[in-house]
Amino acid sequence: MTSPLLLRSSRALSIAFAIVLVLASSAARADEAGARANFRRGVELYDKKQYEPALESFRAAYAEKPAAGIKRNIALCLKGLGRPVEAATAFDEALDEGESSIKPDVRAAMQQELAELARVVATVRLTVIRSDDKRPIENATITVDKVALAPGASRRPVRLEPGIHAFAAHVDGLADPPEKKLSLLAGSPVDATFEIGERQGTLTVTPSVPDAVIQVDASEPRRGVWTGKLPPGPHRVVVSAPDYQTQTTDVVVSSEANVDYAITLLRPGELPPSYTMPARKPLPEQKKRYLVPMIAYEGQSMRLAPALGENAGGAPRSFTGVSVGGRAGYRASRSFALELYGDVGQVTETYAIAPETATSTTKIVHWQLTPMLRFATIGRIRFTTATGVGVHGLVVDADIATKSLGNSVRATHKGSGVAASWLVDLGMQFDVGPLFLEAVAFFNMHGVGTTRDNETNERMLYSSPSTRAGVRLGLGIQF
Repeated sequence: MTSPLLLRSSRALSIAFAIVLVLASSAARADEAGARANFRRGVELYDKKQYEPALESFRAAYAEKPAAGIKRNIALCLKGLGRPVEAATAFDEALDEGESSIKPDVRAAMQQELAELARVVATVRLTVIRSDDKRPIENATITVDKVALAPGASRRPVRLEPGIHAFAAHVDGLADPPEKKLSLLAGSPVDATFEIGERQGTLTVTPSVPDAVIQVDASEPRRGVWTGKLPPGPHRVVVSAPDYQTQTTDVVVSSEANVDYAITLLRPGELPPSYTMPARKPLPEQKKRYLVPMIAYEGQSMRLAPALGENAGGAPRSFTGVSVGGRAGYRASRSFALELYGDVGQVTETYAIAPETATSTTKIVHWQLTPMLRFATIGRIRFTTATGVGVHGLVVDADIATKSLGNSVRATHKGSGVAASWLVDLGMQFDVGPLFLEAVAFFNMHGVGTTRDNETNERMLYSSPSTRAGVRLGLGIQF
């Protein structure tokens, strides 16, 4: 027979449970009603293009009842406010949250919005995998510029402002992979993968006392030489023996590395052996003087004057050719030298002054002599640059074909001139035993106004100064 007290207790529990269900249902209905009210207000404000208050209303609705549709409206508000990175991130989250609930046409519209935003923001897809089996790790913590991303962020693209950003990954119990620094451009997605795993290294501890006891971290103590596999990172090594001082040290083991560590035990009161600095091999003495024979391929645009058969105002022509030369230098220090530079070369162009005329050929021989200041970095491979102001000469030899009264007329024009010049070069040098190789780009700005026809004294070249540029190779002989 059931006790009256037990029956009363059962009825009281049933009534209390029913009250809890009613209160919970009422709270849920209140949350849903509040979410709907905030959502409706957000839509009204968005239609009026009042994006800031609309964003607050949609966020309040999302806080009361999270839904992918509300997150989509949050993204649209952020886009309207000109915050493309936050907008793209919100669209990604909405697509992720509503993977099975968003209608196909709504999903297509959101993906279209994302495609437009992706043109102005930087996009990175981050993956964290195990180094042994290459399987993804879902519980990894990813940080961007030392700020941790929200859980699950590795499932979605990471949207950022274009520029240089630092990425890191961490999994509890595993060694952290190296940080990645990526230079990101708008509209150019980048994939980055972190490999994390127990790539262990091997540690061998050899004590000076053969029967010493060795303990590494919390492992079982061993006598004699200790060898074992350890995860990357620092490890505590304790070595002890009777009548000797106990030695405790930290040893860093790198991934897949073999580390041999010798420990010398000392008796009480015994001093450690004095440290002897290893002998350093002196740097080889740098030779002070050098000669550099050179050859260059060069090009130059010049405006030929009417003295060479051109129309009034002249005509630009493109010349190419080669030059040979040499430099004699004296090193005042390891990074600074004084030089005397000289070269001679020829550039040529074949062209027709008018479509109905035969071809003309103009050859220009140039020479220059220039004192220079040269600067270079230190090492077997070094950057070098030099500049100087000197004199530059031109000798023009032109075979010109023109037309007069319907007949083809050929004439030869010769002239020369000397002017000032400014020479600059930039490149690299490579030591090869006692010699060095040099490859540099150069440009040479020089006057052309003094170059005149030998017979008529007319100017042959306009647009002074003119610039010659090219690539030069040299072989340095040091002594």
